[in-house]
Amino acid sequence: MLRGIETAASGMIALQRKQDALTNNLANAETPGYKQDASPFRAFPDLLLEQIHNQKLEPGKKIGTLTTGVYNQETLALFTQGSLFSTNRSLDVAINDSLLAPIVSNNKSIKPAILFAVQTADGGFHLTRNGNFSVNASGQLITASGDLVLGQNGAPISDPELASGNVAISENGEIILHPNGASPAKSIGSLGLVVVNDPAKLVKEGNGLFTIEGGNPSMIAQTVPSGVQLQHKMLEQSNVDLGQTITEMMANIRLYEANQKVLQAYDKTLEQLNTVGRV
Repeated sequence: MLRGIETAASGMIALQRKQDALTNNLANAETPGYKQDASPFRAFPDLLLEQIHNQKLEPGKKIGTLTTGVYNQETLALFTQGSLFSTNRSLDVAINDSLLAPIVSNNKSIKPAILFAVQTADGGFHLTRNGNFSVNASGQLITASGDLVLGQNGAPISDPELASGNVAISENGEIILHPNGASPAKSIGSLGLVVVNDPAKLVKEGNGLFTIEGGNPSMIAQTVPSGVQLQHKMLEQSNVDLGQTITEMMANIRLYEANQKVLQAYDKTLEQLNTVGRV
């Protein structure tokens, strides 16, 4: 009986964690570049059942298995392409990698993830898909949360004229300034992109940032991979499907309630056993 309680309790804990992930997805449905989290369930190892006290059967004969519950080990970001929408802001840029070819690793087809390289205030190296950029007082290109955007050379992109608004960003990430007057256009470098062959290795850090073990500016690609384009004056919407997310949340609540009823049934049964024992 106690095994049944543990199984129901494990289901409730796993469902609560999945609900947390779904709630976070819903809260970030309007966040540019946000990648929704998936919360797959895993089953605990099954127990073998053996017949040991029945004289009609051979002692030790295996008669089946007993499932011992589920758990939610991790949440995984899904890097499917989000829809692009126009902002008409000169410093906005979206990654379009819908045509990026997958790679085969360990007999599995995996689509790499392409992200912008940024540097946080503590000097840490991070990655993001949110191309909602602006310029700070020092003329440096920054993200919506104030992190420095890195170029292909691994250094922050900086130029006082970035704030002028006369900026063009090509499909290969080159940033071109068109100063007012007779001055010719000039290039101040290219946006730093990082190719992550296995997106499952990325860890979410909040504010749309990701980290990867051993991440550093040397990971920045020197050319834009084939099948990838940078779309100027556009942003990538989150890949959260509102209808599907709300439906999953409702189903999750129903499953949680079902496990709750199982626990209540066990509680009543144990209460009756204690009553009989006192008599």
